[in-house]
Amino acid sequence: MGAVTDPVYRRVLEDLRAQIRDGVLGPGARVPSRNGIIARYGVGETAAKHALQVLAAEGLIESRAGSGSFVRATPAPCHLEHDRPHFPGSPFGLPETRPGAGGQPPAATSTLVSWEHQTDLVPAPRQAARRLRLPVGEPVVRTRYLLTADGSPVQLAVSYEPAALTAGTAAALPEEGPFAGRGVAERMRAIGLAVDEVVEDISVRACVSEEAAALAIPPGAAVFAVSREHRAGAQVLEAAEIVLAADRFRLRYRMPLLNGSPVPPGRPPATPASPAAPARSHA
Repeated sequence: MGAVTDPVYRRVLEDLRAQIRDGVLGPGARVPSRNGIIARYGVGETAAKHALQVLAAEGLIESRAGSGSFVRATPAPCHLEHDRPHFPGSPFGLPETRPGAGGQPPAATSTLVSWEHQTDLVPAPRQAARRLRLPVGEPVVRTRYLLTADGSPVQLAVSYEPAALTAGTAAALPEEGPFAGRGVAERMRAIGLAVDEVVEDISVRACVSEEAAALAIPPGAAVFAVSREHRAGAQVLEAAEIVLAADRFRLRYRMPLLNGSPVPPGRPPATPASPAAPARSHA
């Protein structure tokens, strides 16, 4: 869009966005139509159309055929705890307690959590091959996970592992065999590979159509994208992409401290020892 139109479009967009975020236009409220925007703000049709398109892409409004556009109702964001890096398909887990009402102690949740998963042997796509440091097309084990809570989708994850790494072993498939559901680190340890580092890069981006359908969010809505790698030295044993709706969740990290310093990756906090007894090793 040209420079002449941009300031007009932004003025409309920022005003409507502020009304939605300040609660002037609450969840379910009807948003001015294209003609209504033209009349209220004195702008052209292009600016009005563009403002509505951006609000929809941001997930702030939704269109209903024959009725117009309405403010999208979204639940208050809840936290996902990063306290279980071994959790299958994702490092994030749902909290086991919820805040008590009126200052009461936390109450146990009754959330029904379930995982759907599907594992396939596929040629490595370009991005997965780059992260795993493999030739494009090399066989990889791909597992897709969908975490739901009380039937509502929470997070989508796609994990890739080099097929040659675990082929013919008891840990060949993440969700089958004696190590099913144990997580990457434990499965790799069973075949003599010690994960010594887990790296995560977190970004916010617009979701693609497949992710929107799986997570029941509008196409183009903002999502957290967590790119995770399990490494053993310079070798990447697993690469995954975890996707969560950015307006529904907050990612909470708790950093255990050992003698005032963060616990090294892969090492649990040491059990406090009495002054008369040596600390127990957790290596």
